[in-house]
Amino acid sequence: MSFSGRHARRSRTRALAGLVVAGIAAPAAVALVAQPAAAASAGTWDKVAQCESTGNWSINTGNGYYGGLQFSSSTWAEFGGRQYAPQANQATKAQQMAVAEKVLKVQGPGAWPSCGKAAGLQRGGPAPETPAAPARQSAPAAQTPSKSGNTYTVVSGDTLGRIGSKVGVDWQKLYSDNRSVIGGDPDVIMPGQRLAYGSAAGQQAAPKSTTPKPTAPKPTAPQASKAETGSNGKGAKPVSGGSISARYHQAGGWAAGHHTGIDFAVSTGTPVKAAAAGTVVSSGWQGSYGNAVVIKHDDGRYSLSAHLSKAGASAGQRVSAGQQIGLSGNTGNSTGPHLHFEVRSSNSYGADINPVSWLAKYGVSL
Repeated sequence: MSFSGRHARRSRTRALAGLVVAGIAAPAAVALVAQPAAAASAGTWDKVAQCESTGNWSINTGNGYYGGLQFSSSTWAEFGGRQYAPQANQATKAQQMAVAEKVLKVQGPGAWPSCGKAAGLQRGGPAPETPAAPARQSAPAAQTPSKSGNTYTVVSGDTLGRIGSKVGVDWQKLYSDNRSVIGGDPDVIMPGQRLAYGSAAGQQAAPKSTTPKPTAPKPTAPQASKAETGSNGKGAKPVSGGSISARYHQAGGWAAGHHTGIDFAVSTGTPVKAAAAGTVVSSGWQGSYGNAVVIKHDDGRYSLSAHLSKAGASAGQRVSAGQQIGLSGNTGNSTGPHLHFEVRSSNSYGADINPVSWLAKYGVSL
């Protein structure tokens, strides 16, 4: 059997009509058929999470799925998750497992088609303890500013505007006082960064952060040839060689109903390059995208290079057009070795734009 290099159907999206999975509502004329009640042990859910998200219970990669068990927003709401937190990645591990038990009871282990089977979810076991819902007036997963030291620790999902509203400081002032911590782009803040405000602003030395600092391009990184970078030299083709196996907005079995990027059918280990200059936002495992690198480019657009066998860039790293950022592969939900290249107007799933038109602005034609 030959492969086309296209994505497989998202692991949370099921072909069986009449189920509510990954935000796809059942048609009114089709009855929702409940599976026999079953409960899984905490250890089994840990195995499912390890398969779905490498065990990261607070993961949010911007692909439309959240938390260790990769819930869509609609599935999380449908099964009562919002009593704990707005999104699954903001809830505790125990709360996510409690919601998963409800999904398992209705939809069975097939709600996690690949990972549920691999983890032996059908075997069941003692159900994990159901956590109490937080008081309505509390904000789940919200960071409470430290009044004594007038500092705030950034958490996943924060923006300077959101933080400024919490601590009563204009976001421009917050950025100005913490530029040495944040860096040159106020739109890129990292979880774990400690920001000073009020009386502490200007008095606190920039802390030693575990967030990778921007580094100069490695001298050994291969550079793109003039033919690959385009006539104006400002852009680069994401990968050399290979045929295009799926085009942008091509209809098919993807979660969005169409293809959100463009696929290049290349063998595993083919060098993948930055299409234009920018700063790496994230690099590593991103759920159904497998190993992926996200870059925020200087024009404000984001590119996603997915299904890599190796993500070779680091978050915070500055890259130039044509600089190698990884190696192509077949990780995540993929039917064969290829590079999925996607361009977005913001760093979130569903904000895709035409990558061919975007590349053309940099002198790269496909």
